[in-house]
Amino acid sequence: MSSTLHENLLFFFGWVIRGSFMASILIVLVLILQFLLRNKIEARWKYWIWLPVAIRLLLPWAPESSLSLYNVLSLEAIAPGIHQQNQGSSFWHNLWKGSGAESAAHVEQSFIVERNSLIRETGEAPIPPRELENTQKTHFWWSGFKQMGFTSILMSVWLAGVLLLAAKTAYDQIRLKQALRAGRNMDTPFLSAVFHETKQQLGVKRKVQFVASERIPGPAVVGFSKPAIVISPSLLITLQKDQLQYILAHEFAHIQRRDVAVNWLMHIILIIHWFNPLLWLAVRKARQDQEMACDACALNRMSPQQNNAYGQTILHVLEHFSGSHHQPGLAGLSATHKEMKRRLTMIKKFNKKSYRLSILGLGMILALGSVTLVNAKESDAGSVTPKASVQSEQDLKAAVNNNQDIIYPEGNIDRELYKKELEKAQKKAETAAKALTPEEKKYIEAETNRVKKLSKETGDMYVLYHKYKDLNSGLDLSYWGGIEEFSTYEDYLKRASTLEGSILKQPANLPEGYKFSKARIEGPTEGKFLDEVKAEGKKSGKPIYAKKIDWKEAATVRLEYTNGKNTLAISKYTLDSEGSKKKGFFEDDFPADIYPKYVFWHDGGFEYSISTTWDMSKEQKVEILKEAVQK
Repeated sequence: MSSTLHENLLFFFGWVIRGSFMASILIVLVLILQFLLRNKIEARWKYWIWLPVAIRLLLPWAPESSLSLYNVLSLEAIAPGIHQQNQGSSFWHNLWKGSGAESAAHVEQSFIVERNSLIRETGEAPIPPRELENTQKTHFWWSGFKQMGFTSILMSVWLAGVLLLAAKTAYDQIRLKQALRAGRNMDTPFLSAVFHETKQQLGVKRKVQFVASERIPGPAVVGFSKPAIVISPSLLITLQKDQLQYILAHEFAHIQRRDVAVNWLMHIILIIHWFNPLLWLAVRKARQDQEMACDACALNRMSPQQNNAYGQTILHVLEHFSGSHHQPGLAGLSATHKEMKRRLTMIKKFNKKSYRLSILGLGMILALGSVTLVNAKESDAGSVTPKASVQSEQDLKAAVNNNQDIIYPEGNIDRELYKKELEKAQKKAETAAKALTPEEKKYIEAETNRVKKLSKETGDMYVLYHKYKDLNSGLDLSYWGGIEEFSTYEDYLKRASTLEGSILKQPANLPEGYKFSKARIEGPTEGKFLDEVKAEGKKSGKPIYAKKIDWKEAATVRLEYTNGKNTLAISKYTLDSEGSKKKGFFEDDFPADIYPKYVFWHDGGFEYSISTTWDMSKEQKVEILKEAVQK
């Protein structure tokens, strides 16, 4: 290694040590604040409070201030030897200022000081190369050890750790990409419809893939430039439509918030500061807070009545796929069993007001930044005027305020215009609520509760027209009821026999040992009746208009059978115009190790399908499906 490269590495290592020390103090402060204010700050701000830690670790240079916490807790006071040998801040300060003659002279002088400090530490000058050649082999290692110095040895250990973790990260990413390529795009009409509906609800404009794979711990978002939502097929078959929507909402929230890019940033910081156990703890806590902030983002786009169902869905998924996504290229619906209780409590108590600007949360971030994102004031730093320090602090606060909530799309855009449009959209719901009269507010609440109660008691299906659609996530229609579930085949058959059109019956040629598990019938969410509801709702002039829908033909029917280990599912789904173009029987082209395996049958505007969690021949599936469909 050349002397110049070695010296540059030493200065970089000094900057890492100083930054890691300062961040450690900040991490302890954040943990204390989170503990003391655990019931007073919302999920989003518990996550954002980690922002100063990341900024502190990335700052190449920071202004000096008498307000700095490091005037009291300094690296020089705790480890003066390391501080003397690693004046990394001077090096980066000069890089920040520029590469003029004065800066270069200061850097050269720092290099000389570094060499002299090594001589003082070992008690002797470095061994010249010619003398080293004459050293006996038995003393070679010890001579080299003394020549390198303690700081250089620490730097070598640190660099070895960085390279090892970087290599592991590269290997993990290659495997992740291979697993993603081995997955299968989910393009069935039903799944595509749910996917695009949820994407629209969350306001995601980017192109996102929907992939099924058992090789990736899902549900998760993979990639940040070309994101893909990955869900295992074995999980898909256990989900109802609303449960799938809640999972997708969580994953779209990750995409909307650019969490994969944030995870990459945290992972890179962790690689550089791998020796700091407090930073490993901080990253783990930040990932946990990220999941809760993501839950809050998803819940903010839903109605309060959906909070409990969302929490139950999270619990259902985590019971089957509990754990954490450690890879930086993943952001997903994950948690350990310990975190479940805290997370479900937040979901239960969530209200949309809590997702707005928090004075307490913002105040904590600014307070932490003002004392930890500035360096200690050196004794010879009297030339720095108070005015400059105040201006730097103001600039820092402005940067936090301007950048923490807005994530701009990639490409050449008018950021000012984008910011204005975003603020306008965020104020729509609040403005719509303020515009309501007390009578309208009372009527909306009473009518919603009435319909909810009726649908629960009678099982009838209601469609609600919302005059002020901004109060309903921008949608003018919502649905209550119309979903019936059955635990016995007799109950299902009794209800199915009253329906028009084709239904599903229990096939006589089921594999041996398989018994009925459950069934589900859903009413239509498409058709001419929707136009009628809208027309009647507008004519009524009411802020919310409800109409009971007497449907005769099911839009979705699903039967499930199990032998206690594997599952066989048969479904019927109404096709849209695009899906109706494909006719007859066809099989999906998932790789052989991806399950469930589907066979589809498009006929008469409907899609019939059969899926299994084990490998069954297409011919056998076709015969069972033919037997199950009763026209």
